[in-house]
Amino acid sequence: MICTPSLAPPPPSGPSMSPATLSPIPRAMSPTKAITTRVTGPGATANATRAQEVSLDHIKVPLVRLDTDAITRTLASTLAMSLLGHVLFLKSQVPFPIAQLARMPGTQLQPNSRAAKRRGELISAIDILSSHLHTTFAALSTAFARNKSRRKDVERAEDLASAHLVFALGPSVGAARARVVYVVDGLEVKVWGDRDDTSDVSSGSSTEDTSEGNTSDSDEDSEDVEDDETDETSEQDDEEGFHDVDSESGTEPPSSRSPSPSTPSSSRSISPSEVPELPVRSPLGPALPSPSDARRSSSPTLHLSAPTYAEEQQSLRAAERLLSRTLANACAEEGGGISCELAPTQTHVLLRAPRRFAHPAWIPRQNLTRTLDGVLDAFMADSACPCERTANKTKASRTGVRTEGVWIACRGSKGGADWGSTAPDEENGDESGDEGVDGKDGEDSEEDEMIWWVWDGKIVGFSDW
Repeated sequence: MICTPSLAPPPPSGPSMSPATLSPIPRAMSPTKAITTRVTGPGATANATRAQEVSLDHIKVPLVRLDTDAITRTLASTLAMSLLGHVLFLKSQVPFPIAQLARMPGTQLQPNSRAAKRRGELISAIDILSSHLHTTFAALSTAFARNKSRRKDVERAEDLASAHLVFALGPSVGAARARVVYVVDGLEVKVWGDRDDTSDVSSGSSTEDTSEGNTSDSDEDSEDVEDDETDETSEQDDEEGFHDVDSESGTEPPSSRSPSPSTPSSSRSISPSEVPELPVRSPLGPALPSPSDARRSSSPTLHLSAPTYAEEQQSLRAAERLLSRTLANACAEEGGGISCELAPTQTHVLLRAPRRFAHPAWIPRQNLTRTLDGVLDAFMADSACPCERTANKTKASRTGVRTEGVWIACRGSKGGADWGSTAPDEENGDESGDEGVDGKDGEDSEEDEMIWWVWDGKIVGFSDW
């Protein structure tokens, strides 16, 4: 049989495979920012939604967005010290970055030289300020938590506040050549250093009652046992005395030390009526929980487990790198960011805090309140704050020395809305004018007044090397 080739194409041997029936090939997803939401309380979901509604795109100063629910005291102090190091280097106050300057060996300088002395004083001042800022933000958070208006607003779900720190470079605060504002938008508000005395007292009283009951029971048991032992001892003494009299009066020889089975003492058995009956007590049940313990167990967990030291250090390093990258991008822009050439001078650290704020390293300077509030008002207006305050705003604050700054924000940040929500008179408690019957309300309003504080340390730059 001869097969001749056909010009027609051969028929398909099976069903055609369309591209849809092929095994799917994984596609490369576009990189997106991972946003993690941590539940910190019953109103955490509402707070997260509210935080997402607040847009921070209107802020014109360098903005550092942190993927956290709140800015802790450790994070705020670490970023403040990192910003100060960048400011000193970008303002030509130190020849090398602070981190590199601290690691450099001192053998390159003569021990008694002027440069070595200034370098040692600067590093020592930076170390002291670093230790002070950690407790400073804790004291500031406590002062905000004890605010009168915050205590009255029981429906307030978020516990966040705004903190403002100013680095003024110049011979004095009034004659500053440059100012850098450090804004913490979303500082965690919490009373540090207090404990739950009510629960301790209630648990302590219940423990004392239980221990007293157990002690009284054990005392009664010991007294019963002692009485029984005393009765048995007296009966044995009577029996021994009776036997001694019989042995002396009789003509029989004295009995040996080992009693014989025929002796009355060995044959005498103790009747069941003479056996002391010890009270049988039921085993103690578990102690009932106190009302405070019941409330504590029934209430939902407000915070997750605290991160470990390694996790905390990792998050702090990531925040510092983000701040450095933000400042580098700002310096690459047309304005030059916060970099400028200044002769070595002194750096003053100022903090805006309530009068109730207490820290041994900070000195209140109420005479600077009007001037620095005007500077801060102008900075908020230049940063496109949506509702900046109009009080204490003068032309001098907008002209002359340029005020720069960095904005630290988190998921719960308000974007400066809380800065313009109240006027200075309302902050000082002059809105109502009612001091109460005993004047306590007036004292609380005075303690909540915002003033400026100056760090008592001294940071002086140098250029000799």
